[in-house]
Amino acid sequence: MLCFLLLVASSAGAQLRQTRRVLVINDLGIVSSPGFSEVDQAIFSALQNSPYQIELYHESLQLILFPDGASQRAFRESLVRKYSERKPDLIIAAGSASLKFIAESHEPFIRETPVIFCAVVGEIPNQLKSGLHFTGVLGRLQPEETLKAALHLLPGTKRVVVVGGMGKFDEQWEAVAKHAFQKYESKLEFLYLTDLTMPVLLERLRHLPSNTIVFHTSVSEDAAAQRFIDSAQSVPLVAAAANAPVFVMDDVDLRAGTVGGVLVNWPDDGRVAGKMAVRILNGERPEDIPIEMSKNVSMFDWRALKRWDLKESNLPPGSILLNREPNFWASYKKYVIGTFLVLLAQVLAIFALLWQRAQRIKTESELKESEEKFSKAFRRSPLAFTLARLVDHRFVEVNDTFEKYTGWKRDDVVGRKPSEIEFWVNDSQESTFLAQLRAEGAVRDLEVLFRTKDGYVRTGLVSSEVIELNGTPCALSLIADVTDAKEAEEARNASEQRLRLAQQVAQIGTFEWNVGTGLNTWTKELEAMYGLPSDGFGGTQIAFENLVHPDDRSRITELTEKSLKTGQPTQAEWRTVWPDGTVHWISGRWQAFMTEAGELSRVLGVNIDITERKLAEEALANVSRRLIQAQEQERTRIGRELHDDINQRLSMLVVELEQIEANPSEFRSGLAELRKRMREISNDVQALSHELSSSKLEYLGAVRGMKSWCAEFGERQGIQIEFKSAEVQTSVASEIGLCLFRVLQEALHNASKHSGVKRMEVQLREDSGSIHLLVSDSGRGFEFETAMQGRGLGLTSMQERVRLVNGIIEFQSEPMGGTTVHVRVPLRSEPTSQRAAG
Repeated sequence: MLCFLLLVASSAGAQLRQTRRVLVINDLGIVSSPGFSEVDQAIFSALQNSPYQIELYHESLQLILFPDGASQRAFRESLVRKYSERKPDLIIAAGSASLKFIAESHEPFIRETPVIFCAVVGEIPNQLKSGLHFTGVLGRLQPEETLKAALHLLPGTKRVVVVGGMGKFDEQWEAVAKHAFQKYESKLEFLYLTDLTMPVLLERLRHLPSNTIVFHTSVSEDAAAQRFIDSAQSVPLVAAAANAPVFVMDDVDLRAGTVGGVLVNWPDDGRVAGKMAVRILNGERPEDIPIEMSKNVSMFDWRALKRWDLKESNLPPGSILLNREPNFWASYKKYVIGTFLVLLAQVLAIFALLWQRAQRIKTESELKESEEKFSKAFRRSPLAFTLARLVDHRFVEVNDTFEKYTGWKRDDVVGRKPSEIEFWVNDSQESTFLAQLRAEGAVRDLEVLFRTKDGYVRTGLVSSEVIELNGTPCALSLIADVTDAKEAEEARNASEQRLRLAQQVAQIGTFEWNVGTGLNTWTKELEAMYGLPSDGFGGTQIAFENLVHPDDRSRITELTEKSLKTGQPTQAEWRTVWPDGTVHWISGRWQAFMTEAGELSRVLGVNIDITERKLAEEALANVSRRLIQAQEQERTRIGRELHDDINQRLSMLVVELEQIEANPSEFRSGLAELRKRMREISNDVQALSHELSSSKLEYLGAVRGMKSWCAEFGERQGIQIEFKSAEVQTSVASEIGLCLFRVLQEALHNASKHSGVKRMEVQLREDSGSIHLLVSDSGRGFEFETAMQGRGLGLTSMQERVRLVNGIIEFQSEPMGGTTVHVRVPLRSEPTSQRAAG
């Protein structure tokens, strides 16, 4: 009876497990962050190994939806009230903000409860170290390692565009990236797009210059306070819009076309934290469990590598490659293996039958006849067969197909090892083949490289089986030469890749509409031209017309209907309106094909994005118009200067000479005044000549010529111009000197008219093979975009002059904040002005 009672008690105890409460607090919530969702799932899975019944509670700070201090304080108060009377046995903090909340709390039930943290980026708060019982997994973002991997994949990179948002969570990740990239700022150009609305950001990403990569940090909120789920919403938008490879920081962002990087592994953090939780629930103290570092993983998307033509061989060692498309062997190997197995089964059946028959046959003649039949079947097989001793791998027999494949005759190889005729291209392949054959007794579908007698390398697919031959273990192997099939596949892939690359470079999109089936197919480049994500057209009907600008829609519809009736090729240009409201230009050509009965069969079309060409034509026409206006204005000014000033003063001089002629007695007294006025007129004519001609540059050189002109201009205008040029040592080419001189004239004229100040600074210096011109004032300033849209041509003419000598000009100004014009021109560049001016 006592044993029975003990058995019942033991059984009941096994069924009724004790309960333990575990509270998980995270920063963003499992809906707002797929990353924290993965962490929660990993923790939950690990807790299933606990001997206790787990009551799991989930709470979130929801920093994206409720970032303000008032909301966070309300959450803290609510959490304290909720769990003060239902004290958890363990608290898991997922995220830096959640850990900070626990560290700053003074509630007894929190400070007395063991704490595990994970998914934490940054340092452990100092408050956590005073009196709390904690351990956990400390994460480290590794943007520098990702940048190194990106530069290894794309060694020609010149600039890095860092994408981020304006949420509190975004700012933390952006700060980590910016700090890591500081040491590379002398080698690369960094552009931080972190304070834009999402439509503006996407538009900027569509027009990035070549040799650019994009580094995505986090965009949970944009400049318009629009909130996003970063990995599920922001990352796909950025990856679809960017015309450059996009690298990311954590594993949940490796989606929708991003390339990858050295990533934070959220699920692994959750698994480690879950294992720590089980140990603490089993009685271990958190202080006795060492804090672990997050195991970041080098992870990349195979599809993105192919899209940007990046080589797998340039990936960091040990990288994980996701989403690899099945190659020819993966797609068809079951059929090849099936064929091999059937043939192998046939061969083995022949061996078995011959063996059984050999046991029954008593006479020499019957045995010889049997062997001849086997030999004929063996030698005439459509696949190459080899028979080799397993102990030393020396050939015992080969068939005719082997001789045909390799060029080696039977007498050349029988009794020799493959290594003695250099049959295997790679010794490691032979070692792998033999090790597997001896360990498992068979090898299936092993791709190998073998060398023919004349030195050519071929690709084979090998299957092998260990058999007994006269009591000796031998390897019966079948070899299929698949070189031609593989080369054809590689050629097809290369051709498709070249076609895709050509379409991407030329911005060409194609489509086909099968009228009979209603199936409509198109390329990704076509979707991009209409501002749509992948599979953005949807359905099976042609929907292009709905995306055409309303003013062009009727014309394009009329042309399309005419083409469908006549089958004649049609070409046109039209505007398309993207979902974000921007207008783009498309040039299209399409043709309808008819059946023999005259019915519409299919429609093929090609679209080309000509937006840049249209914008360039419009800009050129605008510049030409404004240039003519500026020329007329300049001629009018010179004419007015000559007529209203110089001519009037000369007329007055004639009148005074006539007065002196009428009164000779006054000749001596009026001579000094006449000389003074004639000198003033001469100086003004000379100044006007200097405005129009650059003779001083020819005689004095660029530096002294500009310094002399500044002194004259300042004296005429009554302003103080401080000129500095001590650092210029190299002789400046004439075309560069003329460019800088004209920019200096235009900048000082603008400053004297609009700045409202009487002091300006001009600096001319040489730095790193370039000459720099800076013209600064502390006056009223201006808005650059507004000035460019005005009627004047001063800023445009300065930009064009600098462009012709391969230089860069920057305008730094804001209302009431002064203005600086900064020109940088390489001293030894080949100026385009020589070609343009002729």
